[in-house]
Amino acid sequence: MKIKYLIVMFMTLCLVLAGCSNGNGKSKNDSNSDGNEKKQELHISAAASLTDATKELKRAFEAAHKDANVTFNYGGSGSLRQQIEKGAPVDVFMSANKKDVDALQDKDKAQNTYEYAKNKLVLIGAKDSNYKSVESLQEGDKLAIGEVNSVPAGKYAQQYLKDNDLYEQIKPNLVFAKDVRQVLNYVEKGNAQLGYVYKTDLYQSQQNGESHVKEIDAADLKEPIVYKAATTSDKQLAKAWIDFLKTDQAKEILEKYQFEA
Repeated sequence: MKIKYLIVMFMTLCLVLAGCSNGNGKSKNDSNSDGNEKKQELHISAAASLTDATKELKRAFEAAHKDANVTFNYGGSGSLRQQIEKGAPVDVFMSANKKDVDALQDKDKAQNTYEYAKNKLVLIGAKDSNYKSVESLQEGDKLAIGEVNSVPAGKYAQQYLKDNDLYEQIKPNLVFAKDVRQVLNYVEKGNAQLGYVYKTDLYQSQQNGESHVKEIDAADLKEPIVYKAATTSDKQLAKAWIDFLKTDQAKEILEKYQFEA
């Protein structure tokens, strides 16, 4: 009888210990699981010229929204718009112009629009360059600009050249790039003697301490370069990002990277 009693007590003790162990393990796993489940994904398609500024915007936004995980897809605004039109899973579109956001809005694919920044277009060349303007280009020289159908900076550059009766003259010198960062790279590597980029891209290149380019001239455009954003999904977090862009904190970050906000 005594032996049976000891066996029962031993088995009961084992069950209690096992229960405690499983309970603790479950609590730990549940905590990790809940942490992952609470993270909300926010997918943003942004113009390539925003690459550096958006990294800091992301940190500030996630600090205020602990449940957010922000990811970016960069490229030419026109290309990004086309991806959204074809159904790409994007929550926010940050364009380098107004046109592409307006086009999405016309198709009911964009809401909560906001003009969040302005930029300037500049002509760049190598630091040791003797070029004074695009009119200095010689036969065989290259002028890099963004693809005019998909890169706003390319369209701005083309329009500026046409407005100043320079386009036909330098047309044989043109080489096209997928975005402004590639234009910058072409001039940095010597694949093009001159290029049109945003002032913000030139600034960031110089800040990185490895720039081999300089500003040669500023393009005096008839219309300002306005950046526009919109939500492209119904996620509450997407609207929260647009609201964040309106804050003084976001504007200070954009101004830090030489945008006008």
